Amino acid sequence: MAASDLALADHALVTALASGDARAAAAWLDDDFTWVDSNGRVLDKDQAVQALPKPPLGNEAGLEPIGQFYGAVATIMVERDKVFLLRIWVRRTAGWRALVYHEVSQNLPAAPHGPGRKQWDNPCKTIPYAPRNKAEFECLASWQRLETAVMAGDAEAWSRHVADEFMVIGPTRRHSKADRKAVLTEQKRSNTNSAPTPLVSARLFDFPDAMVMSCEHQPFHGKAARVSRVFVKRDGQWLMAVSFQTTRQDAPVKTI
Repeated sequence: MAASDLALADHALVTALASGDARAAAAWLDDDFTWVDSNGRVLDKDQAVQALPKPPLGNEAGLEPIGQFYGAVATIMVERDKVFLLRIWVRRTAGWRALVYHEVSQNLPAAPHGPGRKQWDNPCKTIPYAPRNKAEFECLASWQRLETAVMAGDAEAWSRHVADEFMVIGPTRRHSKADRKAVLTEQKRSNTNSAPTPLVSARLFDFPDAMVMSCEHQPFHGKAARVSRVFVKRDGQWLMAVSFQTTRQDAPVKTI
């Protein structure tokens, strides 16, 4: 069964990481694997194996992971003491492999943050990424409509592009779909809504009815952020299911 196979793979990876066994961990990492640590540093598979990072939650004893299946893509989220982990798994010919390991720590000092802008083309109208196929085009178009709704403070329009199990976790927030709708509604009421953070770069991984996005965003005032997202296609509509966002602590504070 897919669920039991994934549980075994995830447990094996967590155990290998906690014990510092790079060879055992490497067997579970996809060739396109990336690790985003709590400081926003990104490691590829070779870098992670050569200098295996220390997992912030150890062997995760006593914790209850939250898992979601999206066909050939699955997500596992776990948290403790304001530290959150997302593991994105993908099913390959050889079995489940970890594509993304993403950390968010809300124990770090908040990065400098200034005012946003009321209007901005990127990502609502243009993005620095050319879709490679129809699936990417349609998924990104849905995401752009989602971000346009954010800029307009339109909670109902936003919700039409988000899965019911949606979760966004960043340095200062942990929002479910209902939480995020409430925030957008209040921003609209108080006229404090603003344009979403511009996209700097992106890499997409296309699977049947699922899409993984690894990207970087640059706030109008502040430090860049590493973001990992999963989208799922349901009833012909692409929906965002999860978004993990980590500030690049080594990035300069910029103003666009």
